[in-house]
Amino acid sequence: MKIIHVYIRLLSLILIAGLYSCSITRDVEDNQYLLANTKVHITNPNKQIEPDDLSNYIQQKPNKKLFGFIQYKLMLHTIKDKWGEPPEILDKALVKKSENQLQKYLNNRGYYNSDVKGEIVQIKPKKAKVVYNITLSDPYKINKIEYDIADDSIKSIIVESIDKSLIRPNEVFNIYTLDDERSRITEELNENGYYSFTKDYVSFEVDTTLGNRTADLKVLIKNILLRPDKPGDKPIEVKHKIYYVNNVNIYPDFNSISSDTLIYDTLEIEKKRKKYSKSLYYNFLFHPPLKIKPGFVVNSVFLENYKKYDLLDAKQTFRKLNELQIYKYVNINFNEVKPDSTILNPGRNYLDCNIRLTRSPLHSYSIEGQGTNSGGDLGMGGYLSYKNKNLFRGGEVFTVRLKLALEARQLGISPEEQTNYLYLFNTIEYGIAAILTIPKFLAPIRQDRFSPYFRPTTTINAGYTFQDQQEYLRIISNISYGYQWPGTQFSKHILFPVDINIIKVNTTPEFDSILSNESERVRNQYTNHLIFGMRYSYIINTQELGILKNFYYFRGNVELAGNLLNGIMSLANVPENEEGYRTLFGLRYSQYFKFDLDFRYYITLSKNHTLAFRSFFGIAIPYGNSDDIPYEIGFYGGGSNGLRAWPLRYLGPGSYTAQGPNLERIGDIMIEENFEYRFAIYKQLRGALFCDVGNIWLLEEDPTFPGGKFEFGSFIGQLATDVGVGVRLDFSYFVFRFDFAQRVTDPALPAGHRFVIGSYNWFNPYMNLGIGYPF
Repeated sequence: MKIIHVYIRLLSLILIAGLYSCSITRDVEDNQYLLANTKVHITNPNKQIEPDDLSNYIQQKPNKKLFGFIQYKLMLHTIKDKWGEPPEILDKALVKKSENQLQKYLNNRGYYNSDVKGEIVQIKPKKAKVVYNITLSDPYKINKIEYDIADDSIKSIIVESIDKSLIRPNEVFNIYTLDDERSRITEELNENGYYSFTKDYVSFEVDTTLGNRTADLKVLIKNILLRPDKPGDKPIEVKHKIYYVNNVNIYPDFNSISSDTLIYDTLEIEKKRKKYSKSLYYNFLFHPPLKIKPGFVVNSVFLENYKKYDLLDAKQTFRKLNELQIYKYVNINFNEVKPDSTILNPGRNYLDCNIRLTRSPLHSYSIEGQGTNSGGDLGMGGYLSYKNKNLFRGGEVFTVRLKLALEARQLGISPEEQTNYLYLFNTIEYGIAAILTIPKFLAPIRQDRFSPYFRPTTTINAGYTFQDQQEYLRIISNISYGYQWPGTQFSKHILFPVDINIIKVNTTPEFDSILSNESERVRNQYTNHLIFGMRYSYIINTQELGILKNFYYFRGNVELAGNLLNGIMSLANVPENEEGYRTLFGLRYSQYFKFDLDFRYYITLSKNHTLAFRSFFGIAIPYGNSDDIPYEIGFYGGGSNGLRAWPLRYLGPGSYTAQGPNLERIGDIMIEENFEYRFAIYKQLRGALFCDVGNIWLLEEDPTFPGGKFEFGSFIGQLATDVGVGVRLDFSYFVFRFDFAQRVTDPALPAGHRFVIGSYNWFNPYMNLGIGYPF
């Protein structure tokens, strides 16, 4: 590995030297300048106007840069014309156009007549930068707001929703905010029956003659103007129509190619609601035979007969139907109904709703291959999956996955004692998992007790896995039952009231001899045990696909195990065994509390540049029938997704320094902070600079891991730190990652000597191969 590092360093130095030896201004003529940089400088800064916002309106940008200063694409172009990109020659016409665009943007933000001047500054022969110096004017502010609404029904809706308005007195006049207010008013009316109302009927009048840079604002909502019957007459003014839903027609197996030739059977489906509420009726138009339960589809429809049209109901219907894996495409449209004698209330305006659902293939098979790397341990694996998307004709998704994974791990036994698979790998994992996802809340509770917008799913998991680690064979049987439901637009809840794991461990005689000299905590990691618990997760993710903005991700997990079993055992007066604990079917059951928080924040600097931060804290406390946390539940440090300069499970705990066998290290407490600066290099090639800080600790001192106990007075000095650089191949659906990490502080070293940089033979970067981004 060290030889590889040496070659990488030499090749990097040769490449950089070769690129810099080429003159990047070779193709720039004497009367031209290479555009080196552009900058926006605001002489009187204002929190409302950010230079980064203004930079988007600059019409000419310099050649792309790596790390903010290496113009790598221009360097490549100097080597060969077809490579990289040609030099960006300064264009004075584009400077002038940029001034106009900046001025227009500031006017729209309320800063009328601000001074914008592009200054060309020569920094080297044939190289120049452009500085856009901006002096902001005092912004116009809204003095008062009036409403001119021709329709009294619409006026009452707008008045009732005035607290939602985006425009308010004394705020800066902003044309972009006015446009957002037009959209808000339109959506508010669309949610109150006004199906055909559009934002074109909303306009504003602005009076700036008051002086003192203030403006009176009038919001106008117009009626519909129809063409007159006779030329020259005034347009006919009519009010906007309020629409009600008439028929809801559902096509559960729509095919656009053969839809005109198919003969449909029609079922009228009744959807019962809460007591004393009218039932709803839906037309189910299908081509025999019927392949799905009508009630399943109807429960995902929020549009109701004879109810006032509501855009929110249409959106919720579209979202819920799209969540059903059985459907590939969902199309919802409305047609105005001509008045006739069959309509319940002829004085109203009605819409027929047509919901056309295009099916996905019922059965699907997939083979997935993956490269893995758990903290430097190279591996490969694969899955063979089968999926049925409509198992019981109610949209239930049944998945079976077969897994096989091989890995070359660092083990605590000698190479002579190891068995290798395919000459390279020394550990193997294989197993089967079955997952049934039911698109409703499967519980002994009537479904009509829940809000119609409550969209839960029920998940039942069962699995059986073998993990042959050479030193031991771990067999894990799992069954769990739980629910998932949305909270707000960006949040969701996951609750598994039943989560059962049976773990059996068969150790080799050689490994037994090693464990015999270790503490009880270490020996317990490799014994048979039972976990009967429950877990809950709350997740928030504010990312919106296709929108460049800052966002964050939060996940909080709480897990409890053994309490129910222990309560039953106590009530049944089941005695403890000779070792002081209770068992079920001969297995000691674990009892613990686990809690962890994972917070990530992403700052989007631009389309190709992102700052990513992650903070993690977790604690697991054994009690009752357990003296220690089970191996599967504990925290571990290192690896390609954690402290990347350490192998997985070989960091910590605390200041522990390995002296005996290289045993896996599991902690009760974990603190970790990660930072990455991510940037684009070329097409799918991405780069990153990162820093990781953290460690794991024990709640109690352990003779196998001296120095591992968490102490408030010393834990900061036991934080491990690394820095590094990463290269990623990002294909959107698949990310292949190389990270090179160098230790900065190592808690395993003596206190006062833990800073690694500058010490003897300190430069020893650790390579991690990863799949996906680390966070």
